[in-house]
Amino acid sequence: MAEALRENHFFNRFIKMNIPDDYLDASRFRIIPDNQEVYVHKYDDKCVIIEVLCFQNMNIQEKGKFYFYDLAKENDSVENVIITNNHSVPHSQGSYTLLVGQQKIKKENSAQYQHILLYICIFPIEEHNADVLITWNVPKEDMEIHPELETFNEMVQSFRILDYNFFFLCFCVILSLIKYIQIFQKGMKRGDGVK
Repeated sequence: MAEALRENHFFNRFIKMNIPDDYLDASRFRIIPDNQEVYVHKYDDKCVIIEVLCFQNMNIQEKGKFYFYDLAKENDSVENVIITNNHSVPHSQGSYTLLVGQQKIKKENSAQYQHILLYICIFPIEEHNADVLITWNVPKEDMEIHPELETFNEMVQSFRILDYNFFFLCFCVILSLIKYIQIFQKGMKRGDGVK
């Protein structure tokens, strides 16, 4: 059965999208990067992540795979299977890529592995040098992507950018983060070998 959805606003109301009930804003109890919104389920390990990333200038058919395997690397996944990869799905704010795949990752704070289904949507916003990446992580041992796929399609179809000035602000934040990381890395190099 598909999950009931409710409207949520993200990034200080610059973006809105419907997400399932029973999800909490993770920034209430942990630090979340400024270019991300993370909502976690109250009772299980499901989570919805919306993030704004630098635009990846590549064939639309490859973009879904690029982000899937990038997430696999970030998650230290030991098994990666793409189940479906749909290109150029129509939307009122431009087409998007939709990919569903399965990864095998370690549970948080545990040595045990679990399979998760990743429902991934990418909105390329080339004129603002940005990709909006929407990910829904659903722990599931089999590869049955329904009824969650119907729920994810509803979520994505409700996605709206309410003010495109958001991308200028977000781009400034990303540049600041890159600069901070570079300064930190230089500091680490200078400190190498110092007791």
